[in-house]
Amino acid sequence: MKAILIISILILSFARTAYSYPQSQMDDCVSSALENPATKSISKIAITNYCDCALKSIIDEDKDIRESGYECAQKNFN
Repeated sequence: MKAILIISILILSFARTAYSYPQSQMDDCVSSALENPATKSISKIAITNYCDCALKSIIDEDKDIRESGYECAQKNFN
């Protein structure tokens, strides 16, 4: 019984975060934002957080693209 508990804890402790969107979408979003002249002064971390927020909102919550982009921009760029 102890062995099963220890194995379960080890498996759960090494589990990676699961995203509902492919990593390629995140990479595309970040690279597009970094190439945009309007976002040159924004840090890569803020852009990554924005893309993560927007993709989760669009894919997980099935929200409108514009609405999601606006809400996530307000959270991450102000």
